[in-house]
Amino acid sequence: MEQLKMYWENDGVKVDMPTIPQGLSLKTFVELEDSLNAWLDIVQYGLSDKLEGEEYYKMCMTDLPYYKDDKCYFILKDGVPAATITVVCDTDKNHGLIHMVACKPEFRGLGIGTLLNNVALHVLKRENMKTASLKTDDWRIPAIKGYLKIGFKPDITTEPDYKDRWDKIYEEIKK
Repeated sequence: MEQLKMYWENDGVKVDMPTIPQGLSLKTFVELEDSLNAWLDIVQYGLSDKLEGEEYYKMCMTDLPYYKDDKCYFILKDGVPAATITVVCDTDKNHGLIHMVACKPEFRGLGIGTLLNNVALHVLKRENMKTASLKTDDWRIPAIKGYLKIGFKPDITTEPDYKDRWDKIYEEIKK
C-alpha cells in the first residue's frame, strides 16, 4: 500500500526554534559523534525494520537532491540518541520535505516527536520554504496528530483510496 501524503503551506508567521527541555538536547548529524550509527540505530524502529548499513543511509539521505547533514536532527535524552527528523529544502522551488522521522520505542510518549516537529517547522520557515510535504503510514497515528498540529494537511485526492484511508485515520484520532 502506498504511503499517505501530507502537504503544508507557509502562513508567513515566524516560528522560533523551540526551547529544548532539561534532560534533552538537540544535535545535527554534523554535531553528533558517531551520527551515522546513531541514525541507523534509530531508524530501524519503524522505517527500515532492521539495523542497516551505510548504503541504506546513502540511499535514503545523501542521494537526495538538496539533502544537507546540518538539517538532519537528533534529540538526545540524557545523552542517548532517541529520535531523528530530517528537513530537506529545495531552494530552487522553495519546497521542503520532512523525511525519515523515527523514535526509538523506549523514548516514545515523552513529547520528543512534538519537539522534533516544531524544530522542523522552524527550519522550514527559517529557510523560507513556501510549501512542504511528507509521506507517512496509516498506522502512525501519534505522528499524524503531530503533523496536523504543525499545519500539515492530508492529500485526499492523489490516490483513489486516500479519502477512505484518511476518514479511518480521523476516526482513530477521535478515540
